Amino acid sequence: CHDFWHTLTGLPPTVPGEIALKWLELFQTNLPVAALSATVGTLRLSDDEKHDLFTLYIPWAIRVGTQTSKVHLMNVYYEREFECNLEELRERLGIEVAPTPSSS
Repeated sequence: CHDFWHTLTGLPPTVPGEIALKWLELFQTNLPVAALSATVGTLRLSDDEKHDLFTLYIPWAIRVGTQTSKVHLMNVYYEREFECNLEELRERLGIEVAPTPSSS
């Protein structure tokens, strides 16, 4: 499920990308482990990465995580979606691609 979320959101498998995904997971699931990972993981970021997290990724995660509340992303049977166009799947699930920091 986690790797599919990377594909859906466009977040890279980097430390900042993983933490941004944890923030989305937190707002999607309200699981305490997501809150712990998102909070503690933030401590590993550089100042520039923290700036991107707080100004770009967390607002995005709140927006997407609350918009998709009717479709729990953990309940999507992703294997049945392999033939679906990625843009169509994003639209159906209400996924907005993650912002790209200007420093990237």
